[in-house]
Amino acid sequence: MASQAPPRQLPNWLDAYMTYTENTEPARIFQKWVGLSVIAAVLRKKVCLSLGRIRIYPNMYTVLVAEPGIARKTQAINFGLGILSEVPGVHTASDAITPQAMILEIEEAREVEEDGFQHSSLTIVSREFESFLGQKQENTKMLTLLTDLFDCQELPWTYRTKGSGTNTLVSLYLNLLGATTPDSLASSLPTTAIGGGLTSRILFIWADKKHKKVTRPSNDPESVALKRTLIKDLFAISRLNGEYEFSEDAFNKWDKWYTSFDEQDPNRLCKDPSFSGWYSRKPMYIQKVAMLVAASRSNKLILEWRDFQDAIKILEEAESLMENVFKAIGKSNVTVETDMITKIVKNAGWIKEEDLLSMVWRDMDARKFDNVVNTARRSGKIIRKFKGPAPANAVGIWYCDADLDGAGKK
Repeated sequence: MASQAPPRQLPNWLDAYMTYTENTEPARIFQKWVGLSVIAAVLRKKVCLSLGRIRIYPNMYTVLVAEPGIARKTQAINFGLGILSEVPGVHTASDAITPQAMILEIEEAREVEEDGFQHSSLTIVSREFESFLGQKQENTKMLTLLTDLFDCQELPWTYRTKGSGTNTLVSLYLNLLGATTPDSLASSLPTTAIGGGLTSRILFIWADKKHKKVTRPSNDPESVALKRTLIKDLFAISRLNGEYEFSEDAFNKWDKWYTSFDEQDPNRLCKDPSFSGWYSRKPMYIQKVAMLVAASRSNKLILEWRDFQDAIKILEEAESLMENVFKAIGKSNVTVETDMITKIVKNAGWIKEEDLLSMVWRDMDARKFDNVVNTARRSGKIIRKFKGPAPANAVGIWYCDADLDGAGKK
């Protein structure tokens, strides 16, 4: 099955995008997922994968997560937007938006295709995801709304407010690309929201370092020419229209994979129980990413087994890092501080206890400091021990992966 789209110049759009962004600082995993999100943005609700009574659309909620300034989250998003903004017919919304404003943005994004098909497809780009969600004391409506819209339901979706009347969205499609930090997530997501609802629908992409240091990203003729080609081929992708179908080989192998998939697998890559809800949706996300990978390769609306293999590989790379995302969120009143202490000790390898307290006294008093250190110690993150000959020896704290005293002890 083929769609009426212009011919391609690139054998693989995503691979070419990774080449285009190679000489930049953002973490490669960030660049990859921004590229996938850009493809999802241009496909809109014009394509789907039909599974009998169920239709899967290629929209995703993708959130890049890293400590401030570490992995260049915003820069990665900006590179993708620089190309996405050149494709006509793709509607995007800013991150400073209320639930009511978002409904209006989706409503105003309505398009009528040449065959008469109507859809309201919108991509939200939020460089400060916590600002978009709002503080956890007041963002219940936004969390619920994003959860409701994720599945891109077929029937018109109606939203009623006390003062504004009724808004009806025709064949909606919502794609989201955001960036945040672990601490910002803690300020935006109530503990009760972790693991289910919205968070089980979000792909949290973690990185803890930049790709490399680049003093001045080159804008040489080759890069300029490649960007032009990326824009042309992305336009071609945006013209795809119809239902993806399995090849016979892909269906047989996917059926075997899905039948053997165990969402409760104790050996899964991410051990954090907060992602148990996400694991129940992992097959769906593999199908979504497989569509994006297939669209990156050609205009044929056929899913081959290699598309699923690539999708599984891409997802499991992200999956292996996900447990870092929620480390600052918890019911304990020392969650954030314990994470802070652990990071300081990890960076130092070994540090005097008094020096550590002098670094964090603005965030916790001595009593809370003792509680935090004991919490980190008993959870196996750090070790407290004397260092140096008596009587001048000092109480030191080691990170558990560090060489404790040069003797190779762990």
